[in-house]
Amino acid sequence: MALRTIRKMKLNLLVTVVVAVNVLFFFSMSYQGIGIFARRAQQAKYAQQNEHRIDVESGKTRESTPLPTQTVTTLSPVVRRKIQIIKEDLNDSSLTNDAYYPGKRVGKYIMVNPDLCRDANKIDVIIIVHTAPANLDKRQRIRDSFAKQSNFLPFQVRVAFLLGLTSNKTLERVLWFEHTTYNDTVMGNFKDDYHNLTLKGVMGYRWISEHCANSRFVLKIDDDVLINMYKLLYSFLNHMNGKRKSIFCNLWHKNTMPILRTGKWRVDPHVFSHKQTFPYDYCSGFVVIMTSDLMRPLYEAAQTTPFFWIDDVYLFGMLPSVVGGVTYYNYALDKNMTLNDKVAINCTTQQGPRCPIFATFISNQAYWPYWELIKGIYSPESWNVENKLVT
Repeated sequence: MALRTIRKMKLNLLVTVVVAVNVLFFFSMSYQGIGIFARRAQQAKYAQQNEHRIDVESGKTRESTPLPTQTVTTLSPVVRRKIQIIKEDLNDSSLTNDAYYPGKRVGKYIMVNPDLCRDANKIDVIIIVHTAPANLDKRQRIRDSFAKQSNFLPFQVRVAFLLGLTSNKTLERVLWFEHTTYNDTVMGNFKDDYHNLTLKGVMGYRWISEHCANSRFVLKIDDDVLINMYKLLYSFLNHMNGKRKSIFCNLWHKNTMPILRTGKWRVDPHVFSHKQTFPYDYCSGFVVIMTSDLMRPLYEAAQTTPFFWIDDVYLFGMLPSVVGGVTYYNYALDKNMTLNDKVAINCTTQQGPRCPIFATFISNQAYWPYWELIKGIYSPESWNVENKLVT
């Protein structure tokens, strides 16, 4: 009995020491994060005061200024007319304010790693993840699964997580710790809010234009999605290769998707007031693949195309319409991607590599079992070149 008591005391002591060490480590890293945050804030303030003297291309500062602004006077008559129609459809008096244009609202980066894509001549796929600040677990599981570089060599895959500002100071310190640890988060100078997803997307276009222009394809996803990256790289990449100014997604054709006046996706009555459906082709935004040559034109279009809060419509419909010459390829729901993880799991279980689904919304409970299923199927023992098919 005495021996058991001694063992219990030793165990409690060990647990106490481990907890104390972890607490000290956390506060140490938090202090480091606060220091970095203070320095970055000072740099941002200095940059605003000396905006025209910053040489972004020299790499002497990690702060970035916007790409050259495309003014209305430089636009072709066709593009001017498109933008005028959009303004009339949005019917908002604040359109006279430059701050209403997403390309001019995203501001300077708060967190950024300009070297993320510079360790390889070509990046096959850059994944940009729209994520909320508090979703640390979701970001980590993506890093450890379908965005893990070593899983897919010789293909070059990178990931960047797009964030806005949080008012939670404790979370802010954690985010700085995360950034100093992984250096793969990009934070913009705007509130992280559901109605600011358009700004987050435009920031993604800008960041790739500035810091990942050597990428071939851009995979935009939400953080509750699982990608079968093996399937995407070995099958769908063959279909996408050689295409320019192209978007691959679940496509909603123009004049087919109703404009809702109630509920979560409510559009105010004065907006698109004479229309019942959206007058653009656009994508379901949870998974969208784009050729990287679209990034700069889309970002520049966002400097003259007024803000609309439904990001799927703005990022993958309105902006491509303004750019012009964009080709859509329909990777349809319940054929190549799905919102039901049970459909994806059953398809992969039954058909193996020949399952045509490469992307699914995923529940927390299903994430790791499904990823382990995918890894098992694409192991060298059960996977060969004959299965590398788009079906």
